[in-house]
Amino acid sequence: MQYSEAFRAFTEKTAERRDVMQDNEIIGLFFDRDETALKETDASYGAKLRRVSFGITGDRRDAEECVNDAYLSAWNKIPPERPNSLFAYLCETVRRISLQRYRYNTAEKRRARTVSIDGELADVVADTTDDTSGLSDVLNGFLSELQDGARFIFMRRYYYADDIPAIAKMTGQSKNAVSASLMRSRKKLAQILKERGYKI
Repeated sequence: MQYSEAFRAFTEKTAERRDVMQDNEIIGLFFDRDETALKETDASYGAKLRRVSFGITGDRRDAEECVNDAYLSAWNKIPPERPNSLFAYLCETVRRISLQRYRYNTAEKRRARTVSIDGELADVVADTTDDTSGLSDVLNGFLSELQDGARFIFMRRYYYADDIPAIAKMTGQSKNAVSASLMRSRKKLAQILKERGYKI
């Protein structure tokens, strides 16, 4: 039993070293301006990156294009950049590009849904004072006080106009949990606005 555990630990560490070496070798190809770097990158991480992008865009063609754009970005930035983890570096780039594509694709849909979303916040920000110059600062302060999970849910609902089922899928929470989080955030925002002298 002890032997098998030691052997498993050894193989896991060896696999980790192979992964690091593979990253270093691929990054070396980038530094050599060898286009094989892109082929090797796709072979190692392409499937995972496409899944990440598809989870954001919901479209396989867009996901493919976003991943290709991420490869181009990496090609242009490496060198001089030398990421410690190539996958983490690419994943961050793919997320950023995919979000930009998602925002572009849903701009019209987001405008069309503004009325229904505003309806949820109507009881909070419907009749504020005439002077709204400080409202942006109040909202920014409110968002900074939210925990990361609650902030993400609030932003996905009221900034990106995602519906509750979509947010539940993104976060792995139930629809009821997402709705409850939004309700708590709206109540907190209402209290902050009231304390700042806005009409609620």
